[in-house]
Amino acid sequence: SMCLYYLDELRQAGTFLNPEDYLDPACDQDGYKLEQIFSLTDKKIVDEITDTYLHGDTFYVDRLSENINLNKANEYDQDQVLSILYYLGYLTIDKDDRYPDGLILKIPNRYMSKLFGRCIINLRLKKDPAFAGPELNNAALLSGDDDISSFADSCTEYLSSIMNSQVLCHMTEMALNLALFAKLETLKGRNFIVNMQKSLQIKSKGENFADLVITVNRGMSNESIYLIELKYLSKTEAADKSNENSVKRLIKDASEQVLRYQSALDFKGRKVKAYVMVFAGPDCIYCQRQ
Repeated sequence: SMCLYYLDELRQAGTFLNPEDYLDPACDQDGYKLEQIFSLTDKKIVDEITDTYLHGDTFYVDRLSENINLNKANEYDQDQVLSILYYLGYLTIDKDDRYPDGLILKIPNRYMSKLFGRCIINLRLKKDPAFAGPELNNAALLSGDDDISSFADSCTEYLSSIMNSQVLCHMTEMALNLALFAKLETLKGRNFIVNMQKSLQIKSKGENFADLVITVNRGMSNESIYLIELKYLSKTEAADKSNENSVKRLIKDASEQVLRYQSALDFKGRKVKAYVMVFAGPDCIYCQRQ
């Protein structure tokens, strides 16, 4: 249904369209069904599924469950929950990762991955008092400044708050992305728009995905776009002196990534500022324009 809807829009437009911008209105765009399933599931199982998602891992089941009683959702075991997610299309079988005694399931595409992310934001982040704590300082962004150190400092304060309260069991690069995006969303308005994992078309490279894209004063003469590549290290990793070269390589790789994103066809003729932000635990240890 989603594919046919997109192809119909493509036929009418007569040109390439970003699939994410032309989704079938009948599809689950806000992840409501996913949130319902998780809200009726034992917290330990939800934590395990969330952790697996945030680490970019696959899901294992002995076999797909049958005859699931929808009136006893709070009694589901993990295999039953994963089976429901498979039957509803949130997961699919990973045919490249075969397992002799069971099935490996994975999130089928970036659209479904975003639904998982949105679900985690709504169920975990927004419902925790720590989320409403420290505000992000977006004054430098709104002014179109090149120095966004005040924004980086406020990110550290906010992340310290949610990590101390253990809103997310384990911080990963994906968790970092979700946490900052969720907080930035609370600041959005007509002149401040934020996108996470934004699809970009890059010449000779195809489709790439930028961690955070913040657009200020969109469509106006003073429009500025902040393109941010995020990297995460644990405090232990960052403090390890033998790891210094690895950190430098991480920054170098992130710089190359964000500069490639900056060349995207989507940004042609627009003012784009590319940044790399590296976090060690909650602390932003590197924030520079590339």
